[in-house]
Amino acid sequence: MKSLYFLNLIGFSQTGGLEKFNRCFMKALDELSAELNYTSNAASLYDTVTNEQYYPAKQYKGFNQSLVKFLPATILAGLSKDVIILGHINLAAIGWVIKTIAPSKKLMVICHGIEVWQPVTGIKKKMLQKADRVLAVSDYTKQQIVEKQGLPAEKVSVFHNTIDPYFDYPKQFGKDKELMTRYGIADTDYVVYTLCRLSSKEQYKGYDAVIRAIGKLVVKYPQIKYLLAGRYDDIEKARLDKLIAENNLQSNVIFAGYIKDEEVTKHYQLADVFIMPSKGEGFGIVFIEAMACGRNVVAGNADGSKDALRNGELGVILDADNVDAIATAIAEKIYNKEKYDAAYAADLQQKVIGYFGFAAYKQKLKGILNPILN
Repeated sequence: MKSLYFLNLIGFSQTGGLEKFNRCFMKALDELSAELNYTSNAASLYDTVTNEQYYPAKQYKGFNQSLVKFLPATILAGLSKDVIILGHINLAAIGWVIKTIAPSKKLMVICHGIEVWQPVTGIKKKMLQKADRVLAVSDYTKQQIVEKQGLPAEKVSVFHNTIDPYFDYPKQFGKDKELMTRYGIADTDYVVYTLCRLSSKEQYKGYDAVIRAIGKLVVKYPQIKYLLAGRYDDIEKARLDKLIAENNLQSNVIFAGYIKDEEVTKHYQLADVFIMPSKGEGFGIVFIEAMACGRNVVAGNADGSKDALRNGELGVILDADNVDAIATAIAEKIYNKEKYDAAYAADLQQKVIGYFGFAAYKQKLKGILNPILN
């Protein structure tokens, strides 16, 4: 029986996109082990505990940010395994050492986005060259790996993100009255929604372009409300407050702050359209979550968002820098609001589950693991 070892930075200590990917990946690994006849273990640099809904605690080791313990322990453990999977390129040193000492070990690495969109050097470059298989979470990221890292295309597999198996899929499609009251949203309002981290160090999510677009629309459509959710730092909040004031949108833009897990689905459903014209998204789990809630989606065309929207099949993709195009897309959704009814929402939900649900994700992983294990 083959043994498999998954190393990740963080899976259970926070709730971002990387953490969601790692949790789902571990659950899929665990569920496929009997079918593919392997054992698995996993280790995390930052975690302290696991969540047994996703992965057995007895097979998981968290190192609580201790790099001096994590490096030797995972290298030693990795040398006793048949397949080593790195959950991030920042773990390159471990993979490179194991593969150098024991070249017969199979090495896979998962690449998520901007960390491989520019040429890497040193140990990261050497590790990518030694890797037996590279997984890219979008076709865009695969293209960047082939072009910028010089890897052959046949070495890189596209392996999309998935919707969490415990995601709260709505069975009915409507706006939560309690949330409407909380945010001062009326029945006649049209809600545009973005969920992301609002960071002064990561200004690529496109919400400032959305604010400018709404500034162009508000005279004709004064009922627009822009609900902007996610943790923010003080510097970014001050910058956005200034931009909102410049566009006279103090009554139209609402900061929701951090959204609790149990309220995520209700917030998606509060939206008439979910929009995030990002320029640095490796894939964009929020897009498939929004569509799983039956929401219209609008995304940029210059990153992995295109994969989440299946190149426009499931939603609108546009130039993330084109404020007029963003305004036009929102205006079209307002004008045709009646078209996007409960039947539309239910159909969109089923499509996105078919493409990106956990069952499809697990089957894709099975197809990737089979040749590596055999």
